Amino acid sequence: MEQFALIGASYKSAGVERLGRLAWPKGEIEERLRGLAARLGVPELAYIGTCNRIEFILAGDDSLAVQHCRDALGEVFRDILAGGDVRQVFRAWTGEGAAEHLFLVAAGLDSAQAGEREIYNQVRQSWSAAKAAGTCGPQLDYLFAEALRAAQDVHREIAGTASVESLADYAVKRALAHVDGSRGRVALVGVSPMTRRAGRVLAGQGLAMTVVNRTFETAQEAAIEVGGEARPLDAFLADPSAVDVIITAVGGAEPIIDLTVASRIAAAVPARGVLIIDLGVPPNVDPAAGLIAGLTRLGMDAVIADAALGRTERLKELASARLVIDEHLDRLRGEYAIREASALIQDLTMQYQRAAVESLRRLPKSATTEDGLRQWAEAFARRLAHAPLKGLRALATESGPVAVQAYLRGMQDALHGETSRNPIPKEKIQ
Repeated sequence: MEQFALIGASYKSAGVERLGRLAWPKGEIEERLRGLAARLGVPELAYIGTCNRIEFILAGDDSLAVQHCRDALGEVFRDILAGGDVRQVFRAWTGEGAAEHLFLVAAGLDSAQAGEREIYNQVRQSWSAAKAAGTCGPQLDYLFAEALRAAQDVHREIAGTASVESLADYAVKRALAHVDGSRGRVALVGVSPMTRRAGRVLAGQGLAMTVVNRTFETAQEAAIEVGGEARPLDAFLADPSAVDVIITAVGGAEPIIDLTVASRIAAAVPARGVLIIDLGVPPNVDPAAGLIAGLTRLGMDAVIADAALGRTERLKELASARLVIDEHLDRLRGEYAIREASALIQDLTMQYQRAAVESLRRLPKSATTEDGLRQWAEAFARRLAHAPLKGLRALATESGPVAVQAYLRGMQDALHGETSRNPIPKEKIQ
């Protein structure tokens, strides 16, 4: 699996503020993927960007020089890193380690809110974006499919774990605390899995909902889901209605709520003020503007600090999910070993076929009797059994007797299954 590499930065290694500046705007991902793949000289490349992390997943025809690729990323982000050590901000994994990290990410086990499920869709969308950019080929197709399959099994395993929360749950908790039992109004700015989930829960608690999005049709669809009203983003920013809570998660390089918009929001608020839960990376709300306008803003720093409080205990509760990841990695290791050896296996099969054909050509006339056929079959079986001995000796040298025993048991199981499907008629063995 040395054809795979993963290079990523998270809130833990980069910090929330710097991570926001490293993130790619959603509308530029495909173009940037093509440019970065050419710059790194890799045939396959994908990008995952969430509020917790950015990850670059690479695949090549041969082993990847991951340190060279990481240093090249340092040049791409030189202005943002501002002299910082790229190897401290960006962590790197190769081979099975890269696959393991992607599996953990897709399952939500490496998120600030351990076990959250929203990232599953984000990983799937990242796969789709790489396909659309033309930077996803058979290697990454295989790896992403396995990662999402592992994530699905993890989610089934932890489905009954009550303490598993997500960013949407954090937003719900803070929103309900802010309205304090009153029937307030919440504006969901940006339609995403997080805002949809928060909207459903808050609507169920009796809060009125306004769904705001750049694409009005998408806002209308989501508004129907939560029983609320829909507004285009431009209209909302120009004339925000009185709301108690704004939950925002909009992609983009620049804040959508600057001092002018923040002042409009503040002017329309009820007496208790407006709470803005800013889940955007980079931030959707200019922090300075929020302070000047007198708004209460909770950004990703607050979200991550809240998540860190119970992270250790949650990870203990999710220990069984970690075992699910290990099972998938074991299977991936075996399957990929076969994939890498497929050319040798195909060549070996053809050699066996040629040996069988040649042996049949030399079949003596005496072999037309039952005893003769049996003798010929026994001799041919000994010949085929002798062929793998050299390979078994090499396997024993490299991996020890345990690997040899595992290989032979697999052979026995396969042959037992074959003879069970095609048993020798009793009259032939009497």
